[in-house]
Amino acid sequence: MIQLTEEDKSGWRVVAVRGRADAESANALEAALLAAVDKSGKVAADLSALDYVSSAGLRAFIQTARAAEARPGELAICLITPSVQRVFEMSGLQQILRIQGALPC
Repeated sequence: MIQLTEEDKSGWRVVAVRGRADAESANALEAALLAAVDKSGKVAADLSALDYVSSAGLRAFIQTARAAEARPGELAICLITPSVQRVFEMSGLQQILRIQGALPC
């Protein structure tokens, strides 16, 4: 299960992600992130409460990053938990996505 909350902060749309980004929830995650990109262009995904991410969840982040670049816009992945960080590292996505230790806003 995934919970998504959003707020505007210093010119960024912050999407806080809680729970699991897996095959069951990846479409909802992608839809929320893409809507945030459409709305503001600059999106920060706060992953401080994300417990698990599968390949389907990773795809949602990749698709959003591509959409943001095409706008032009920006997607920042922030505050990753250690377990999720390992998945990003193993997949090589830290070289593709903008990953930060803190929120950019």
